[in-house]
Parts: sequence; structure tokens; C-alpha cells
Amino acid sequence: MIRLITRLVMTVSLVFGLVGFSTAMAVAAQPVQMLAEKDWVAYRVDEDGKRTCFISSVPTNSAGDYDPANRGETRVYVSHGPVPEERNVVQFLAGYKHKKQTDVEVTIDKRTFTLFTLEGRSYAESEEDDIAMIKAMKRGSKMKVVGISSRGTKTTDTYSLAGFTKTKNLIDKTCK
Repeated sequence: MIRLITRLVMTVSLVFGLVGFSTAMAVAAQPVQMLAEKDWVAYRVDEDGKRTCFISSVPTNSAGDYDPANRGETRVYVSHGPVPEERNVVQFLAGYKHKKQTDVEVTIDKRTFTLFTLEGRSYAESEEDDIAMIKAMKRGSKMKVVGISSRGTKTTDTYSLAGFTKTKNLIDKTCK
């Protein structure tokens, strides 16, 4: 439960830190891009003497029987919050609300992980799962994310892992 609460706090932090169209953006600290490496970008946010770091990427391919104009932003994050309990949090932004009580399957090369959903985001069940997924992302070359929207539409997003290790190593050093 503590891990879920931590993830919710990180979600709120990332939403306010990234969404440029929000009125809250005028108040929240702006992310500073530290490194763009191939398909991944590393950022940091300094606010009230605390630092949050995250890396992010967008899909190289998205498939499913849906109108792309009806789908919002799709992205993956790996983040370090300002406290140790918020390190190595992996989350996926689907661009839609997930169907209730469905999981998301993430396949990195040949290894599959099952994530729980919360509205339009998905998360690993435990810190250990996050660490295992990050280890697979460092070793892998591509990642496939399969989810089901609240309308029952199955989507498959494919991410390149090129640049993941370098950007992840940078946030590991920047946010200790």
C-alpha cells in the first residue's frame, strides 16, 4: 500500500511537471532536460530544495483498432523522487483510461511483466518488479506494452530501448 501511495504521489508530480497545458504549470517547477540519447530523454525537476529525476520515451509504433485522434499522450517513465522510497518507479501512460480490472502486459525482448492499472496509467506490483523490469530494459532492445481501453479496444505500443541505459545512469547519479 505504501508503494501505491508513493506511485500516486509520483504520478501527480510528473503530471504537474510535464503537462504544459495545465494552469498548475505556471506554479510548478519546469523540468530541465539533462540528456537526449537516442529514443530516451533524462529530466530533473528542482522544487522547494528537493529534486526529482526521470527518464521518458514515446512509442516508436502504436497499433490497435482506434482513431489516433481520440487517444491522448502515450509515454513511459522511470523516475526517482526526492525520497528513497520513490526510486526506480516505472509507469506507463496509456493515452486512455484502462478497462476496469484489467492488467497491462509489458514484454521486454522475451520476458513478460504484468502491471496493474489505475485510470490511464499502469505500474508494477512491487519495487522488486520495478527493479527486474529496469534490468530487462537495460539489457533489451525493444519493449511491447499491451493494454485494453475502457471501451474494450486492445492497443499495442512498441518502445525502443536505445538510449535507456545512458539516461538511466544519468538520473541515478543526479538524484541520489
